[in-house]
Amino acid sequence: MPDPPSSPVTKPYDRRAPSFHTSRRDARGHKTAARTKRALKLPPHDSFLPSRASAFPAADSIIYNPPASEASPAHTPFIFLPRGDPRRLALLRMRTNPGAPPPPGDDAVSEADLPPLMKYKRRTARYHLTQEDIDEIRRLRAQDPIEWSVGRLARKFDCSDVFVKMVAPASPEHHKWLQARLESKMARWGPKKAQAREDRKRRAGMLYRGEL
Repeated sequence: MPDPPSSPVTKPYDRRAPSFHTSRRDARGHKTAARTKRALKLPPHDSFLPSRASAFPAADSIIYNPPASEASPAHTPFIFLPRGDPRRLALLRMRTNPGAPPPPGDDAVSEADLPPLMKYKRRTARYHLTQEDIDEIRRLRAQDPIEWSVGRLARKFDCSDVFVKMVAPASPEHHKWLQARLESKMARWGPKKAQAREDRKRRAGMLYRGEL
């Protein structure tokens, strides 16, 4: 019995797709490692090569080839400087008369260029305390350094904290008590706060050494 004619629905899928000819250019890339290596094999720049001015073997020389960097405003070309720029005026003065000293008005700073005056409380030395007052400060400080602290003595005798520390320094026992209180407080710190304290001490040391 012959097979029934195949309908469009039951017809098997034809793998041979119609060919569409498009106008594109075939470009060949670096498909292998050898071609890629040959394409990237660029000769070194002349600045990296030794000097050929002298006969071989040449002596060792310093190769100066700094990397590219962003342009700095300090190296602005003369043509791009504004007409009122002091650098342009200085360059013009150097070109016209190289040996002439700069005029005194150029280095003078006007009040408009200065920062505003800082207004803070200035303390002037009065020297109003007598020897009896100093002896009283020392007595109170030795009697109870916790109750008669540096700040309280400074307020009582109307002087600075530095003066109280100079005339009545704390005893070694009081220093030990303060150190013990600080250590007990630090024992309750967490790891983050302890690390922050160490980082702050390290930054302070770097600042005093001029590394920051």
